[in-house]
Amino acid sequence: MRLFFALWPTSATQQQWSSHTDSLIKPLGGKQIPTDNLHLTLHFLGEIEGSRVSSLQRVVDNLQPQPIELNFDKIECWRKADLACLRASQEPPALLNLVNQLGKGLQQAGFTVEKRTFKPHITLARRLQYCAEQIPVWPSLEWQADTLALVRSRLTPEGSIYTPVSEWLF
Repeated sequence: MRLFFALWPTSATQQQWSSHTDSLIKPLGGKQIPTDNLHLTLHFLGEIEGSRVSSLQRVVDNLQPQPIELNFDKIECWRKADLACLRASQEPPALLNLVNQLGKGLQQAGFTVEKRTFKPHITLARRLQYCAEQIPVWPSLEWQADTLALVRSRLTPEGSIYTPVSEWLF
């Protein structure tokens, strides 16, 4: 199964993001991400045997996450990835610390970790028809992230469906 670790918002937060950014991303064209799929990916794992899920859950048991406050104040379009995403100008140290702790734990448990530099974002739309450099979000969207999730990604003809397999509050 395809799995990834993410900070998982409440459905109310997902709805707030969607309604607040809808008018900003509609002019970009493309395919908007379903509201209940909005999240912040920390580590994408890819195809993982179901028998290894318990090992992933044990990795989380060794983490020491701190409160993470994000202030999303802009939408960026990434031409190479062909997407529009919600971003924060400031990346909180607690978030970067969690990503690093999780990455080390995954490597120690024998999982492959992506080498790309972590760039926290909430994907809002894909396959854009128009790409703007940056769109300010005002008022900005504040989020107190408090749920880490191991999420399953199922690909369907209509698009991806994301379902949390396990969740941890911090």
